[in-house]
Amino acid sequence: MTKRKTPSADVAALRSQAEEHLNKAPQKYPAFSTSPDEMQRIIHELAVYQIELEMQQDELLQARAELEESLDLYTELYDFAPLGYLMIDREGVIRKANLAGSKLLGVTRSRLKGDRLGRFIATESLAPFNTMLERVFSTREYGSCEAILQRDGASSSSDPFVSSNGDVLHSHTVRIDAVISNDGQEFQVVLTDISMQKQIERENKVLLAQLIQTRRTDAIDKPDQSAPLNFNHQLLDKVIHGRIRFAALSYLYAIEQASFVDIKKQIQTTDGNLSVHLRMLESAEYISCDKNIQAGKPQSIYRITQKGHDALISYKTCLTLFLGI
Repeated sequence: MTKRKTPSADVAALRSQAEEHLNKAPQKYPAFSTSPDEMQRIIHELAVYQIELEMQQDELLQARAELEESLDLYTELYDFAPLGYLMIDREGVIRKANLAGSKLLGVTRSRLKGDRLGRFIATESLAPFNTMLERVFSTREYGSCEAILQRDGASSSSDPFVSSNGDVLHSHTVRIDAVISNDGQEFQVVLTDISMQKQIERENKVLLAQLIQTRRTDAIDKPDQSAPLNFNHQLLDKVIHGRIRFAALSYLYAIEQASFVDIKKQIQTTDGNLSVHLRMLESAEYISCDKNIQAGKPQSIYRITQKGHDALISYKTCLTLFLGI
């Protein structure tokens, strides 16, 4: 970290420079009359000027302190942002990265600088990534693509991703957003981990296939032409369409509110898995969370919102249309 100069050191340096300028060019300052009145006037002017300089110095020091505080704030926001921020040059070499970026890539920041971003991207994702960067460089417009980051569970510095069904994944799917810098020599890159979103989409496809197969089986056993059928899977709420989220929302729908521990006991899953799915429901504003202290221990109380109540009813209606019952 660069050591900052103290105000006293700055003032001393300025005074030293001023004295050097005065000694080098004394002819610029004419001799003054030595009469008492003239000397008194000069002393008064110098005293006023000194006060003005001191006031200006105080304002400059205050402005400097505010700028340093702002710099520290923005540096902290950059380092601890939830998204990965990178600066890479035209050759794809990483020049700067925040903590989230180094965690996604699985390498400490000290070792990450100077490495190539392409080294962390799976082979099948390299072509779309390079094409996107070339397009951004040539058009000077924003670009994005999806890519799979190569992960090594044995040597990765970050925890492996755990899917909603308990599978441990040693690769991350990310969305890469890039813009060209003002000087046109670097790319500002944002990495967003969408591994869970992709995993949920895969689970939804499996559930949808099972749902359709169940409906076909029922149709063979009990043919019914009277019920209108609608197989538009876009009607299904993707937030609810997951086993743990559906179970948690249904449980809160039945009892209106419950603690984290109670929900975990009913659904029978792990703390980490349940936390991820409850955060998704909370982000969708389907549930709310109040934190308090009971018996000296923090406790989270979850409640279903009116929006969540309506979404669950709509979801069940869609399933009824799918099943034709």
